[in-house]
Amino acid sequence: MARSTASRWLIRLVFLVLTLGAAPLVQADITPPSDRIIDVIVGDQQRLRLPRAVERTAIGSGEIANAQLVSDSELLITGLGVGATSLRIWFEGAGEPRLYRLEVAPSGSLGLEGEYRLSQASGVPRMIGDTASLERHDQARQRFEDQPLVDASRQVGPLQVQADIRVIEVNRRRLESVGFFLGRDNGGNTQFAVGNTGSGAAFLNDGSLVPPLSEGFSIIGGNASRGYLGAISALRNNGFAYTLAEPSLVTLSGQSATFLAGGEFPFPARSSDGEITVEFKEFGIRLQLTPTVLDENRIMLKVAPEVSELDFTRSIQSGGVQVPALNVRRTDTTIQLGNGESFIISGLVSNNTLQNVDKIPGLGDLPVLGAFFRSTRFERDEKELIMIVTPHLVSPMAAGTTFDELPGDTLRRYDPTFLELLFDPQDARAIERLGEVGFSR
Repeated sequence: MARSTASRWLIRLVFLVLTLGAAPLVQADITPPSDRIIDVIVGDQQRLRLPRAVERTAIGSGEIANAQLVSDSELLITGLGVGATSLRIWFEGAGEPRLYRLEVAPSGSLGLEGEYRLSQASGVPRMIGDTASLERHDQARQRFEDQPLVDASRQVGPLQVQADIRVIEVNRRRLESVGFFLGRDNGGNTQFAVGNTGSGAAFLNDGSLVPPLSEGFSIIGGNASRGYLGAISALRNNGFAYTLAEPSLVTLSGQSATFLAGGEFPFPARSSDGEITVEFKEFGIRLQLTPTVLDENRIMLKVAPEVSELDFTRSIQSGGVQVPALNVRRTDTTIQLGNGESFIISGLVSNNTLQNVDKIPGLGDLPVLGAFFRSTRFERDEKELIMIVTPHLVSPMAAGTTFDELPGDTLRRYDPTFLELLFDPQDARAIERLGEVGFSR
């Protein structure tokens, strides 16, 4: 009786152990662990080494992969078509099979390393993963140009670019002119003069004379009381102008930002219903840039600078309004540089040359003496535009960040007394920027 009771308890214990041991095996059949996912590409083969001898195998879809037993414990798996399927292996002495997952990817996918990997969960290859390099993403994507692929990857890292721009316009001007005047007045109503009298007439009887060049330097000689006067006017002018603007543009990778330093001029335009409306056209210094973040330290920048100015010498009349023409200089280029590096755009040069000669026909062409019968003017205007662009990868400042004093804060709080205003005026340098404002690098 005791032996029979012990036997029944032993049978129950064995049944309990088998039941607990079978539970994880059934769960493994539903979702195989990551070490049981086998990646194969179309047309390639993978050798699978197993821990025990294999009794038989079964593949869910024979159009996607094939499994061939080459030895007691080795399988040769061949990728036949893009997709995913299951592989079940029955080992000798084991009742339940072991489940594997076969993911067959298009050819060329073995080069996906590091940030990217392929997933076949939906039966269509999906490229998933994160990367900070747009160049490596394009290289991985080009492997599947002729094959279906779902691109579910993401670009991480800073995606905002701040471009610090310095716009410099240099204007050089050179002017040379010379003119002569000789006059004779007999004291009555008869006057005689040779040369350029400038913007007015020459009067000898009262001792006054308008020089040949009103803006030039003149030498006047003679005796006005006797009616003899002469003048030589000459001018040489060299000018230099320097204009500087320092805008700072912030934009997302792949988006455009525009800067304009200039204005707009109105012109009449006829609408579709025949009415006259007023429209505006921009002119001045314009810069459009489009940054693309390639990786954590490389930026591709598409830059399109343009310089336009009003030209009234070629203006037209429209609706009773004089509409000027535009002189335009523009260029368009794409460059690649590192975070914080600078490049210079130059060569936007404009030259205007004017030479004018006023003379008496025949007499003005005489050698030596002809100089007294003509006036000459030479004018040259040269402009050059230089742009220095420095892009930075930036991120917004965290919420709650405290800022230093902004430009003008000191002057806004400045309330001097009469004595302070008289003896200790506010230093103009207080309006200078004290640091970077708005973004962190």
